[in-house]
Amino acid sequence: MATNGKYGVLLLGGHRTHQENYSVLFANDSRCQLIAFADEHDAPVERIELAQSLARERQLPFIPNLDEALAREDVHIVSLCTEVERRGRVGTKCAEAGKHIYLDKPMALNAKDVQQIVDAVAKTGVRTQMFSNIHSSWARTVKQALDSGHIGELQAIHCDVMFAKGHPGSALVGQKRTQYPSLERYSFVEAKPEMFDIGVYAVSMVNWLTGKRVEQVFCGTGNYFFKEHDGCDIEDFGAMVLSLEGGITGTIAAGRYGWQSHPQGGIRKVHLVGSDSTLTFDASSNRLEVFAAEPAFEPPTPHPLDPMGMWSSTQSEIGMRPKQQWVDVVSENDGQREFSAFVDCIENGVESEMNAEFAAHSVEIICAGYRSAASDKEISLTGHRHEQ
Repeated sequence: MATNGKYGVLLLGGHRTHQENYSVLFANDSRCQLIAFADEHDAPVERIELAQSLARERQLPFIPNLDEALAREDVHIVSLCTEVERRGRVGTKCAEAGKHIYLDKPMALNAKDVQQIVDAVAKTGVRTQMFSNIHSSWARTVKQALDSGHIGELQAIHCDVMFAKGHPGSALVGQKRTQYPSLERYSFVEAKPEMFDIGVYAVSMVNWLTGKRVEQVFCGTGNYFFKEHDGCDIEDFGAMVLSLEGGITGTIAAGRYGWQSHPQGGIRKVHLVGSDSTLTFDASSNRLEVFAAEPAFEPPTPHPLDPMGMWSSTQSEIGMRPKQQWVDVVSENDGQREFSAFVDCIENGVESEMNAEFAAHSVEIICAGYRSAASDKEISLTGHRHEQ
């Protein structure tokens, strides 16, 4: 730890990444101190410029050589938000440098890349955590209910995660999607592959709640809402059926479905089916519904660099008005809980509940899902840990 008693945090990624939010949440933890932004010397020019821009906004230096940044003794934690395509290589380098790593989701592009990170982490013993919803108040409530045994023996679990952002109605509906068995590219200005980008929340939730590995995967992907996804040849929606150890069936539905599809940020639900009873949990169930003499929510004008409404900075530029029909009633800041939990793990020398090894299974499952959607067949994960 630094001489001032704080963990130094190196930030990778800039504007139009989740580092816009992560850097603030790390700064809000009194045990941490932001040191600098950095990137690989041969990173895409646009990415370097975006990192420099956010560095100026945070009043921090930008180090153009990642190796130099990782060699600094005042850097203890790396917040990793480079493009998904580079996370396997960069994450491995950070682990080999002996730095604790906070991993943006998904942690890498494919099972081979995530295994490189896992192997490097195993050698150095650093702490890792991938961003997820498991530290939210509602997720903890689900876990408590499941662990209580109230529903009897768990037989099935379903998780919905849908993002209410973007301008729908422009996709060419009626055409069956042709899915490729693996992703060669993840990062686009216009959109993201939503079975991966949003589905990782749902898959990780199922993994965490059950503690069981997935043995079989059947998946379908589709294009139902957005021309942007059509244009990038990536899906805006997907669904999976999972066969877990112990005979448990898991199902998920995940994707993006438009600004006006939900009065808040979108659906986040978990359904537990047990031998004795069934329980349903909704992240927005504890809420105030507001009825006021004010204009109804209007979707923002699409930002040319962010038509799906993914980034805080671009939405601020166009004067995005918040949805105010539903207001969550929560006792704690779920986002801050996520980052504080990671620093707790470092301080106490314990593994995160969503560490790299555990999170790697989510990437493995989703990659198998793409192979399933491409072949229209069920995919077995037994003995295929390193397949892409």
